[in-house]
Amino acid sequence: MKLPYQNASVVFNKLVVNTVEDISGIFIGTNQAIAWSNYRKSNQGFGSLKESVLINAVNVVNDQDLIDASVKDVKNITLAEEGQTLKQCAVDFESINAISVLNGSAIDIGENSQIAWSSSHKNNYGTGKSYGNNRLKQVANQVIDNDVIDAHVENIIQNSEYTGGENQEIRVTQKK
Repeated sequence: MKLPYQNASVVFNKLVVNTVEDISGIFIGTNQAIAWSNYRKSNQGFGSLKESVLINAVNVVNDQDLIDASVKDVKNITLAEEGQTLKQCAVDFESINAISVLNGSAIDIGENSQIAWSSSHKNNYGTGKSYGNNRLKQVANQVIDNDVIDAHVENIIQNSEYTGGENQEIRVTQKK
């Protein structure tokens, strides 16, 4: 794969992020996000709650697989940049406000590349995630997950190569 000449100029006054989960990302400026992958398995007796009331509930998760959530993620990536290209990236910003950035998430500003990122996630919840103001009363959860092999992940990256040009110009400033 050949990466072309790149020139990015981004100007913004405000970026507010409340939640970025798993392998999500916010990339500003010149960037490549190549070969990202995300594998997620979730068992929930009762899903997520937000501003809720849950009374007199029994949540049962019975997940007894022989092999549960097996993932083999193989990447063979070869990147080469054309000659002596000039990369220019100018980013001007006033503020960034990120309340929550979880797991393999990223907020990147300016020249960046995330080659072959991977994320694997497995949960078993009797009651799922609770967001905000919730009230749970007389709730019973039972999670049975007697897998022989549980959440096996084999992530292989082969021949990953990045050859960048020598002339890179990056300017990141915060406006006041």
